[in-house]
Amino acid sequence: MKLMKAILTYINQILRIAYFSGVIWLRRNPMSLVFSILSPFSMMFLLLIISDGEYIQFAIAGSLVMTMVAFGLSLGEDVLYYKLDYRMQDLFVSSPVSQFSFMIGLAISELMFGLPAIMILFYLTFYFGASITVLPIIIVSVILIWGAMSALGFFVSSFLSHTRNVRQVVSFITVLIAVIPPVFYSVDVLPEEVRYITYMLPTTHASLVIQHYMGFQTPDSWSIYYAFIVQGAYLFAFIVLANKRAVWREK
Repeated sequence: MKLMKAILTYINQILRIAYFSGVIWLRRNPMSLVFSILSPFSMMFLLLIISDGEYIQFAIAGSLVMTMVAFGLSLGEDVLYYKLDYRMQDLFVSSPVSQFSFMIGLAISELMFGLPAIMILFYLTFYFGASITVLPIIIVSVILIWGAMSALGFFVSSFLSHTRNVRQVVSFITVLIAVIPPVFYSVDVLPEEVRYITYMLPTTHASLVIQHYMGFQTPDSWSIYYAFIVQGAYLFAFIVLANKRAVWREK
């Protein structure tokens, strides 16, 4: 009974924070959705123009992964926004709201801004080859990426002292794990030694999962089971890191 009550309390806290940070803002600023829709398609547009549509699977898979990375890491901006500009994090710290509830609530609110773009990218994924029967697998894969990046964004932002700093760090991490690795291009073009290094990154596997179910040839050295092990390990590690090592209470 106590466990069930604790779970319901956590869910209530998470939903209230998500509503406060996401729904209320979108009701007052609906144009935010328009800007959020345009941004994720920039890389896809360039890749389609350059390849004359030949690499449509890479463009869609890469854009979907990059979108989840970007909206996950952008949680860090909200953390600093409430912490420095409005001094509201102190209210949450002094309330019964837990650090974990605060992080998940803000993460869900960030996802609301990217929901239209994510839905369009999912539609394109199935339009260009994926079967609707694999929808749960692709959803799990991108949620693992979003969750891991949200936890990482929360952790990193807790050590920063200015919103400009977190934007720079988010941009750097996004390029590092969603542009340089084989997310928008084939892993086969890399030397074998480098290829195995990229297999250590969750974004590589997330893109390969989408490519695989769109009918694109994936390397024999890769398997979907390995992909979910790596992605799950990153999610677990970053959540533990954020929950245990992020600065929640100012000393």
